Amino acid sequence: MNKQIKNIIFDWGDVLIDLNLEGCISAFEQAGAVNVRNLLTGTNELGFFRDYECGNISTPEFRAAIRKYISQPLTDEEIDRMWNMELLTVPEEKLHLLAELSKSYRLFLLSNTNELHWEYGSRQAFCRNGKDYKTYFERIFLSYRMHLSKPDPAIFQVALQEAELQPEETLFIDDAEVNCQAAASTGIQVAHYTPGTDLGDLFK
Repeated sequence: MNKQIKNIIFDWGDVLIDLNLEGCISAFEQAGAVNVRNLLTGTNELGFFRDYECGNISTPEFRAAIRKYISQPLTDEEIDRMWNMELLTVPEEKLHLLAELSKSYRLFLLSNTNELHWEYGSRQAFCRNGKDYKTYFERIFLSYRMHLSKPDPAIFQVALQEAELQPEETLFIDDAEVNCQAAASTGIQVAHYTPGTDLGDLFK
């Protein structure tokens, strides 16, 4: 790895935490949602999903939008369960890698995510053996709190400014090439990660 690097910013979904989008899609389809695959992925993502990810609507407003879209009187608990089925956990070897990297680098997390996913997923992912995400990361940058999302270069510029990082000393890792390109446009060094491969290979 470039010896100039002092800081590493990780994406969350599919870089650290494993995802099960099919499980989420299946749960919504069984509840009556149609075309949910197109609505949950890519540029076709339905407006209220994107609004929720950017923090433009609250969790109660998001649940209400789900009920209206599906036309079913789902409880909060049912909606939360279906929504969170996308999230699995962070493999133990990745937690070990983070622990080792934190001895030599400043580590950060930057993710397009939402309140429900973060509150549930961060517990699933990091809360083991008395540890939590603060064990590994100096600071986290989440789209729903920042009202910004990748691939907008502004989200990287804000992260650099707030954490007082120099872009040329900072490495960003993401599984989406478009997000890597956006980070690179701000001067950040980037590494594209392919889900399912050994994350540690990026640091050899």
